[in-house]
Amino acid sequence: MKFTIIGAGNSGQSMAAHLTLLGYNISLYDIQESLIEGINEKGGIEVEGFIQGFAPVKATTNLENAMENTDVIMITTTGSAHRTVARAIAPYLQDGQVIMLCPGYWGALECRSIFRDMGMNKKVYVAETESFIYTCHSTAPGHVQIRKIKESLEFSALPSSDSAIVKDRLSEVYPQLKIAGSVLVTTLNNCNPILHVPIALLNAGRIESEGEFAFFLEGATPSVVNVVEELEQERLVMGRHLGIKLSPALDLLRRFYRVEATTLYKSIQKNPVYQCEKAPVTLNHRYIYEDIPYGLHPMVELGEKLGIHMRCCNLLIDMASLLVKEDLRERAVRLSDLGLADMNPDEIVAYLEE
Repeated sequence: MKFTIIGAGNSGQSMAAHLTLLGYNISLYDIQESLIEGINEKGGIEVEGFIQGFAPVKATTNLENAMENTDVIMITTTGSAHRTVARAIAPYLQDGQVIMLCPGYWGALECRSIFRDMGMNKKVYVAETESFIYTCHSTAPGHVQIRKIKESLEFSALPSSDSAIVKDRLSEVYPQLKIAGSVLVTTLNNCNPILHVPIALLNAGRIESEGEFAFFLEGATPSVVNVVEELEQERLVMGRHLGIKLSPALDLLRRFYRVEATTLYKSIQKNPVYQCEKAPVTLNHRYIYEDIPYGLHPMVELGEKLGIHMRCCNLLIDMASLLVKEDLRERAVRLSDLGLADMNPDEIVAYLEE
C-alpha cells in the first residue's frame, strides 16, 4: 500500500516515520515550504521514544505528486484545515481509495458535504478516528518524539456501512482500530475539546505568566476537573438523545493508555503520557482555536437541535471569546457545513448509517 499523509506537523511526521519504518511507501505533503525543506534536507525523519530509528521519508509541497497512485490518504491536519484539504484533494481522488481523518473533528461529515457540493463522484471510503493514534511531539522539522501509540482506538466510516472495508484495508498496520457505531460516536468521543478547553481557560493567567508548568498534571486540579466533568455530562446527554453509545472520558483514557483509576481526576494524574506534557505559553493555540470552533461549537448547535441546554459548553465558548477578544463562533463549523442542518435526529442517524 502507498500512504499519502496530508499535514507534516507533529502528527504527520510521526505517522510518516512510523509507517516508513514498517516498510510502507509514504508520501508526506504540506503547504509549508520551509517545513518540507527542513525534512528533505535531513533526508527524512529521526524518531525517538516509543519507536526509534531514522525514516527516509519523501516529503513534498506538490499535492498532485503526493496523491499519485496512492491507496490511503491520512489527513493529520488540524480541524480548521479539513475543508481546505477536502477541496484540494477532490480532483485527484480515484475509486477505491480510503480517506482517514485523524482525528475527525466532524471531518468525515465535512468532507462528504464538500465532495457532494463539488460533484466528486468517485467511490472513496471516508472515515475518521476518535483521537490521534500517536501521542507525539515534533521538536524540529525531521525530528519527532513518540511517547505512546494508543492501545485501542475507535473509528467509523461515513456511511458506517463502509467501516468493515476500511478496517480490512488498515488492519495490518493499525490492528488496534475498532469499529464505532457512526462518525457521531467518533466525533463526540474526541475528548480533546472536553479536556483541553477547561484546563486552558481556567489556567489562562498561568499560561500567560513566566515559567512553564505541566498542563495536565498541574493544570487539571480537582476544581478544574469539576468543570471538565460538567462539560462531559452535556456530551453524554447528547449521545443518549441520539441513541448512540458514547464512552465517558474515564473509559477513553483507560482504553487509550491502560490507565486504571476510579475518578477522572485520578486518571489524569496517573496517566504517564501526561506527566511531561507542558502547557502552551499563549492562548493563541489549538486548544482554543481548534477545540472550540471545531469541537465545542458544533456540539452546541447539535445539542440545541436536540433540545439540550448546553450551559457549560456555551459558557466556555463565551469566556474564551472574551479572553482572546474574538468571536470564536464566527469561524466555527456549523451543522449546515456538515449537511445536517435540515435533518431531524432520526434522519441524522439514518444518514450516518446508510
